[in-house]
Amino acid sequence: MRRQFLISLLGSAAALAVYAGAACAQANYPDRPIRVVLGFAAGSGADIPARFYAEELRKITGGATFLIDNKPGASGNLSVDAAAKAKPDGYTLLLASTATTAGNTALYKDVPFKVQTELTPIAALHENGFALAINPSAPARDVAELTAYLKGKGVKATYGWATTVGLASSVIYAKVAGLEITPVPYKITPQAVSDLSAGQLDFVFADVPFAVGQEKAGRVKLLAVTTEKRVPGRPDLPTMNELGYKTSDTTALWALWAPAGVPQPILDKLGGWMKTLSESKAVEDFLVPQGASPVVGDAAFMKKKLAEAMVSWKKVQEDGKLDPIQ
Repeated sequence: MRRQFLISLLGSAAALAVYAGAACAQANYPDRPIRVVLGFAAGSGADIPARFYAEELRKITGGATFLIDNKPGASGNLSVDAAAKAKPDGYTLLLASTATTAGNTALYKDVPFKVQTELTPIAALHENGFALAINPSAPARDVAELTAYLKGKGVKATYGWATTVGLASSVIYAKVAGLEITPVPYKITPQAVSDLSAGQLDFVFADVPFAVGQEKAGRVKLLAVTTEKRVPGRPDLPTMNELGYKTSDTTALWALWAPAGVPQPILDKLGGWMKTLSESKAVEDFLVPQGASPVVGDAAFMKKKLAEAMVSWKKVQEDGKLDPIQ
């Protein structure tokens, strides 16, 4: 009896030690760099705000290191899967939008992750639409002239795409305008825009922050945006809807995510930092000139938005009669 009591006592002591160790680790979080997986290339429209956020979080946390891990490919699927399968200790996070999480779930034939069960949203960050970009020397001053020009080219007309939003926006535009256009897939949007600038494509739908930067550099000309309303920072750009090319809403709502199972104290700490970040004037000053909008929203807000996005992206797939991406 005494031996059994000692074994039980030792077992309880060991369990308490493990619990105390875990509690200590959570209290000291983070004690090493945090990896933030991003499904887009360095220098892309997604990478620029990601690195800005990493630096701002370093200031907010008093020195914590957030390392951006660029993992482009399959429209962001590789990054989402890597984060979803990571150890849930708070040291691997994901920066991704509803276009990647919900959009890819709706448009791809198979995705290797289940976003609503394998990922936990931490907080919203910002939202941005996509812009219709053409070569600056193209014989079109607006979308109507571009449409007429593309109709004249017929199937010789081409567009480039590297993301689900780029593909969906292009297909829906072509469908509404009655165009027959040849799609050209790319691994990353900067490659598509580079070919557009070189005159090898007729148009590309690119995320507004990246597209605005490319326009400033003289590489492209922007004609319209896919958002429901005109974007801040570029109110001169009309929406596709107001021009008569009614499209589904493909606005991307960006958020920070964690693998399911991360301890709540760590999620709470991350959520607090993100709230401070999202409400800062520095974020607004950084995003608005690029045509993006800051969004303040906690985990509950993002769960609701993700559920809505799962429904709306299914509608995008149905409206565009998009074949599943292999």
